[in-house]
Amino acid sequence: GRFDIKLSKNEWVDFIELTLADWLEQVQGASEKPSSLFLWGAGEAYAYRRKAYAKISQILSSERRERLKNVTKEMFAAVYGTENLSTRHLVQPRTPPMSEAAKQAMDALRSAGEDITMDFSPQPVLDEL
Repeated sequence: GRFDIKLSKNEWVDFIELTLADWLEQVQGASEKPSSLFLWGAGEAYAYRRKAYAKISQILSSERRERLKNVTKEMFAAVYGTENLSTRHLVQPRTPPMSEAAKQAMDALRSAGEDITMDFSPQPVLDEL
């Protein structure tokens, strides 16, 4: 979105904890078939925001140290360890536009000078996670 959302740090950490838990629960099943909406092929769901989810795991290990010191890193490694070797080099850092209106909004932002990719599909990782 293009508007401020006011959250306390604790609310934000709660939100990212829920976000990571939700994705770790879904990614293996989501990866079983292609998605035309998310622009990924079978097995490529793991690429979706791969770096962001890895970073969330690190943040939670620090911010919720007393409860999650090793848990999120271990869960992330266990879930992503189920990924086929053939897709581990892919990353999809941005959610594709989900509607025609979203596509038009992306076009408008590009015309205003924003550097927004045209290809939202999973791409090879250019650096280490």
